[in-house]
Amino acid sequence: MATSSMKLTTIVTDQLALLALKEHVIHDPENVLTTNWSASTHVCNWFGVSCGSKHRRVVALNITGLGLVGTLPPHLGNLSFLSLLSISDNSFDGELPVQLSNLRRLKHINFRNNNLSGEIPSWLGSLPELQRLFLYHNHFKGVIPFSLGNLSKLEMLDLFQNQLSGSIPSSIFNISSLQKINLRNNYLFGSIPSVSHDILSLELIDFTFNNLTGHFPSDMFDHLPNLKKLSLSDNMLSGKIPASLCKCKELEILSLSYNQLGGSLPVEIGNLSMLRILFIGRNHFEGEIPQQIGNLTLLMVLDTADNNITGE
Repeated sequence: MATSSMKLTTIVTDQLALLALKEHVIHDPENVLTTNWSASTHVCNWFGVSCGSKHRRVVALNITGLGLVGTLPPHLGNLSFLSLLSISDNSFDGELPVQLSNLRRLKHINFRNNNLSGEIPSWLGSLPELQRLFLYHNHFKGVIPFSLGNLSKLEMLDLFQNQLSGSIPSSIFNISSLQKINLRNNYLFGSIPSVSHDILSLELIDFTFNNLTGHFPSDMFDHLPNLKKLSLSDNMLSGKIPASLCKCKELEILSLSYNQLGGSLPVEIGNLSMLRILFIGRNHFEGEIPQQIGNLTLLMVLDTADNNITGE
């Protein structure tokens, strides 16, 4: 009986946490929570709720795209078995409650396309299982926490279209499991952090539309052998394109337009045999276009406009 009572209490805890979320929703245009989230039915049968087969606890909450308006209650921190939390494509506002830091099993956080505000909390870096963090299209301000570099299993980091400032923390490139990092459309400044060790899984870096300055890190391209997209357009980067870029043999998209880059174009670009799109317009490049670009048989788009390029 003691064991039975314990199980009842834990699932009731989950139920109460979700009912608290329902109470914090002030507009439910499709009446999904209003009609479906009812104490008359088992919580595991509620819309958007999934329970584990072993413990019968809530392991996933996915209420994407319901047009919900409201705030996130601290009670969500009691969903201790939760591994997926998705409230994307709604209109939740306010700050993230610190109680979410209790969700140590979280693997997937998707808060995209909401009106969330405040700073990105540093406690996100203490979620040991986190693999995907989607916070884009919100109103987060302040700096990107250095603690995110502690997320040793993180694969995707999408923070674009916010109001983030400060520099890109160097700890981000310490995550060897990283596949995608997208920080575009923010107010980030400072230089691009150095990449000091191999990140074999990293395929996409997008820092477009920020205020980044300085040169490319000298060792950046020595450790990204599987990079497919590098987008750094609309910043204030200077210096030359390093010849070591040719080590990124898988590169398909290179976008460096609207910067202050200069010097001659490295002939090594001709070794990027997978390149399909090359944007280097609106810079200060000079000299001739290397004949080796003719080796890029997959190239579909080449934009070198508004530079100081000469020759044939």
